[in-house]
Amino acid sequence: MTRRTAWARPLLGALLAFAVLGCCGAAGAAGGAAPAPLSYRAAPVGGLLAEDPAGSGRVVAVIGELREAEDVAVVVPGSGQNRENFRGVHNGAGTARRPGTVPMADGQALYAAMRERSPHGRVAVVVWLGYLPPQEVDAELAGIARARHGARELARFAREVLAEDRHTTLVCHSYGTAVCGLAARSPGVADDVVALASPGMGVARAEEIRARVWATRARGDWIRFVPSVRLGPVGLGGDPMAPGFGARIFSAGDITGHTDYYQPGSASLAVTAGIAAGSAPAAGGIAGGRALLEVE
Repeated sequence: MTRRTAWARPLLGALLAFAVLGCCGAAGAAGGAAPAPLSYRAAPVGGLLAEDPAGSGRVVAVIGELREAEDVAVVVPGSGQNRENFRGVHNGAGTARRPGTVPMADGQALYAAMRERSPHGRVAVVVWLGYLPPQEVDAELAGIARARHGARELARFAREVLAEDRHTTLVCHSYGTAVCGLAARSPGVADDVVALASPGMGVARAEEIRARVWATRARGDWIRFVPSVRLGPVGLGGDPMAPGFGARIFSAGDITGHTDYYQPGSASLAVTAGIAAGSAPAAGGIAGGRALLEVE
């Protein structure tokens, strides 16, 4: 978005808020009552740490040896993700889903890239769908309530399940970046937070997050048109790609669209894996052969 049109995003945000509140009311943006806290297994069974079929469903699974891991990535999916598509490659109608829209497959791609980056390191990936993301394009998608519910559960998971002496990275996509931004306001939740295709991180600036904040967005990703503002219960907060937010920006490379950030071989996945494996490049350096700060 050019300087000439940058003023339009706050205005669009205000119009969005009035439209949502006028159409559906504040209660419609409230997201309903928070689900009950998940019960996490002391040891994963078949990789499964927790599962709850209520609503769209919640699932938390681990890839690798979580107990022994020194570097742990926690993948937090965004809107439209649910228990039904957590592992599968088809949606409810039997139609093949696009790569990047299956949370477990994203976690496996990140785990493989972390192992490639740190072949002798002890790494693990948790695919954490421990909240109920918005499933439709409606008032809840524009509201912060479900992100708040998820943030409380994610912070509890980090405190009660993950060891304090591990390097923990939250890797969050789309609506999930608001969950991570809100959760990581509490100390001890994460060391790094990676925001992929964020519509807003639930906070106004990176300094509110008790972790290093990294962000990227692909060329052509439609999420750049979403106004990053908060007006009461509507809107998801600041855009981490904005210069004033304070995140460390890295290039997504050659990927396009909204769902290919975990594409094997991509710069987006390579940099994310490096951060999660504890070998992140310095800001302004080179990542995967590309300038870290090369953005659209």
